[in-house]
Amino acid sequence: MHPTIIKINTQQFITNLQSIRKQIGNNVKLCVPVKANGYGHGIVEISQVAEPYVDYLAVSCFEEGRLLVEHQIRKPILVFGSFDDEQIPELISNNLEITVASQEKADALAKYCVSKNITCKVHIGVDTGMNRIGVGISSAKELIDFVLKHPCLELIGVYSHFAASDGLEPTLTEEQIQLFGDIADYIKQQKPSVICHLANSGGVAYYPQSYFDMVRPGLMSYGYFPAGKVTHGHLSKIKPCFSLTARVLHFKTVAKGQGISYSHRYYTGDTTHIATIQIGYGDGYRRGLSNLGQVLIGGKKYPIVGNVCMDMLMVDMGPDDEAKVGDEVILIGKQGDQEILLDELADKLNTINYEILVGFNDRVRRVLVN
Repeated sequence: MHPTIIKINTQQFITNLQSIRKQIGNNVKLCVPVKANGYGHGIVEISQVAEPYVDYLAVSCFEEGRLLVEHQIRKPILVFGSFDDEQIPELISNNLEITVASQEKADALAKYCVSKNITCKVHIGVDTGMNRIGVGISSAKELIDFVLKHPCLELIGVYSHFAASDGLEPTLTEEQIQLFGDIADYIKQQKPSVICHLANSGGVAYYPQSYFDMVRPGLMSYGYFPAGKVTHGHLSKIKPCFSLTARVLHFKTVAKGQGISYSHRYYTGDTTHIATIQIGYGDGYRRGLSNLGQVLIGGKKYPIVGNVCMDMLMVDMGPDDEAKVGDEVILIGKQGDQEILLDELADKLNTINYEILVGFNDRVRRVLVN
């Protein structure tokens, strides 16, 4: 069995959800996005843990939603992405709640439902400034009226998405809140039960006026923040529940001046001990961390040396010679009183923590631990 594992601390994940619940209050619903394989945590595993603590789950595409239904997830599931016409029958038969972001898609759903004399559950996606998908503000009320009046389309919710809710662009975010608030007011006058939702992790952390009827914190649910950890109030208890572990595959003494790994981009400065670790870019550990990343072995930090290979990487342990084959290696997470932070890796790679999380593939097992 492949020894590289992502361990999910289920109690910390639950604590994160409970902390968010306390932050938003009992009158606001909690929707946890589990798209992109549960932000890398394992979509099925993390959804099963989350289900008792949330009101909704959200996915990116039909296939993700169907997978959750196949694993007996019973909470409502919202599909953020668009759909092809041939997917409509299964979207409806799996009781997935469908995003409608244009009149064209509303017409396609309505046509199918009329032909089968059935109804489907719809959320209207409105573009308030992200300029990705969603009906424009100028056409939103027309689409809302169409869905509300159609006997085969049940309007469950309306939502939009922040473009910069990390607190760095408050003017844009406040404009989006105002635009969405106008749409929410328009809908509530006609159907008060419609769920209006806008806030993502940044919205939950920094813009309580954006909560409306439901929030959708993705990154925050997994223990991370889009713009620095919140250190006060309920959200201060939110911490990562993800750790990446591997094993020492080989351990040997290497003489001074020897090149390590492909292209010999690292040479030993003295006689040293090199540990080979069974993880590489074939698992999703980034090659950009060659001669840059660190690992924890026996509670100490050691540098990754040479190029990260597809299936392995090498670590220079210097004079330390106590490692042995099979020892646990931490690449993200804690060991003893030392820790390797995901955000530090993101900074080294000049990227965002999201990208690293979702980059680990199915060769890396997800294991739930307490």
